[in-house]
Amino acid sequence: MAVLSLGLAISATPSSDQRRWLDALLERSRERLSQARIAANPRTYLILVFLAPVVLFGIGWMQSPVLALAGAVAGLLIPRIYVSSLVRAQSQRSEAEAPHLLQAVLAGLVAGGTYLDALRQAKLSCSDAWLQQDLDLVIQRFLLNTPLYESLSEVRNRTTTRNLGLIWETLRIATENHLPTERARLLLLELSSTVQFNLQLANEVRARSTGQRAQIWLLAVIVPGMFLYLRLMSPQLLTVLDDTLIGRYLLFPLAIALELGGIALSLRIARFEA
Repeated sequence: MAVLSLGLAISATPSSDQRRWLDALLERSRERLSQARIAANPRTYLILVFLAPVVLFGIGWMQSPVLALAGAVAGLLIPRIYVSSLVRAQSQRSEAEAPHLLQAVLAGLVAGGTYLDALRQAKLSCSDAWLQQDLDLVIQRFLLNTPLYESLSEVRNRTTTRNLGLIWETLRIATENHLPTERARLLLLELSSTVQFNLQLANEVRARSTGQRAQIWLLAVIVPGMFLYLRLMSPQLLTVLDDTLIGRYLLFPLAIALELGGIALSLRIARFEA
């Protein structure tokens, strides 16, 4: 019923409070889809996000209440996790190209070119698909009489990493305030040292946290490993899980949930965003 109400609210004319709530949800969905470069309707995506838990809950209910609950949780998390993982994985690849992008823009400006010439040169020397799309968007819109800073602002808003965000923001400020290319070169040169420092810091922290992540996965493997060992060597010790309703429908699913939750929380704590 909640999903049906959401779908009707999205398609029908809502009240003022509902409109603000729906606009906030749609804006958030539009932002995430833009960050993931997914060409989908935010309304359709939002309906699917709320519809998936209900569908999986109904499928799981045919087997057991535990599977129904697990299906609802999976339906609620899977779309968000998929989009977030897509954004994070590609953002990391694009972030690795940030120094090359900055050097290409600097080379174009040092050669006496305009901002547009520098962006064109950066596009030719860039090997990352997302960065090429962003640069192509800025260039093509400028040829259609859209100011550079407006397109750069849009690209900046959907950038989730630090160094790329600094580059786009610096270019946006320079073009919006019509700074001469000589002054823009000085700003980008100072930014280059900042980007190099951020990369060195990220590499150092990542190297130090590698051992911690290895310990997390080792501990995560030990728990199911002990369960399988007991299952093979002394199955009578697990009769509570096998022969009782509490074991099958409460203790065993709770153990799985705690295991997965512990892994996710530990990795979240150990993760370092560059």
